[in-house]
Amino acid sequence: MERIGPGYAGNNLVNLVAELERRLTGHSPTRGLRSDLSALIPAARNYLLVVFDGLGAGQLAHPEASALAGCRRAILEAPFPTTTTVGLSSICTGLTPLRHGVIGYRQWMPDLQKVVSLLRWTDLSGRHVRYDTASFLPAPNLWERLSGRQVRGMAVQPAAFFDTPLTRMLYRGAEMRGYASPSEVDPAYLFTRSKRTLAMVYHHALDVAAHEAGQLSDSYRLAMAGADRLWGRLAGRLPSDTVMVGTSEHGHCDIPQEGKFILKKTDTEGLRWWGDSRALMLSGPSHRIEALAEKTGSRMIAPEALRTLLGRGRPHPDLEARMPDALLLARDGTGIFPRGMDAKKTGHHGGLTPVEAQIPLLVHE
Repeated sequence: MERIGPGYAGNNLVNLVAELERRLTGHSPTRGLRSDLSALIPAARNYLLVVFDGLGAGQLAHPEASALAGCRRAILEAPFPTTTTVGLSSICTGLTPLRHGVIGYRQWMPDLQKVVSLLRWTDLSGRHVRYDTASFLPAPNLWERLSGRQVRGMAVQPAAFFDTPLTRMLYRGAEMRGYASPSEVDPAYLFTRSKRTLAMVYHHALDVAAHEAGQLSDSYRLAMAGADRLWGRLAGRLPSDTVMVGTSEHGHCDIPQEGKFILKKTDTEGLRWWGDSRALMLSGPSHRIEALAEKTGSRMIAPEALRTLLGRGRPHPDLEARMPDALLLARDGTGIFPRGMDAKKTGHHGGLTPVEAQIPLLVHE
């Protein structure tokens, strides 16, 4: 079968994380960047990794992205599915989705016998799920491995996200800092002379604006200007022994109303669904899934093909139980919305089109 997705062969987000870990500790469970990409990042005592949620490589053409675009060095591939929970889990473990076991925004949890939104840890009815999320990802994660080799690992994110199930899931072992406004983030308090440091700054405003209003909206323009301003301000305050690297975990595509396949309850009767509108996972009778693929014009991906999209290495011990019977990959400009999935938003991601799957490698030294 022709490869349609990421190869994790030295040009993926997870390879970037592994590259930084290898430089700081001499080791990573995942291969680093290809030599041509590695050469684009200067050697340094410390690294500042800035993650702009929802910033695809193509979005740097926006007129408000001048500082960001000026530091673009290459294009990387995002892990699949191209969604926040998968990408952030890949960053915080340094592992491919195949190995860390997070394979969707919504995910089938066999131990709970229900579908759970990993972003908020709620079920499909919106009720919060009781779960020890700190133990969900494999150990040791990135932050624990750094600490074990006497390197500081620091995560900086909006203070509103503190003490949430997702934060506990992602940042076990990291030193945490929060901000009420991105203007509060200052490299001066992220790095010390005593230990080498990998600091990660997470910025989410661009993703929110793209989802809610789309890339042609004024709110998206303001969010892009804010992201560009943050990058420029951090660059101006960067310590001399620190290199700043920027990237994202996925891009975005706007879906017009006519491209939204809003399913009836009868369309998914007898089926279990999870994932998202651009990469819908389904379990149940194969003829029912095939009928949905035909109705929506989507590409049906069998489990064996899906495994190759999730990466390399030894699979997570619970991967097989979490896998669907098939995945429907929505065609360009469309999304598949079972009953109960929000179809009001403009921006979406999760699929394999270039606007979703290509992410930038930004470098300021």
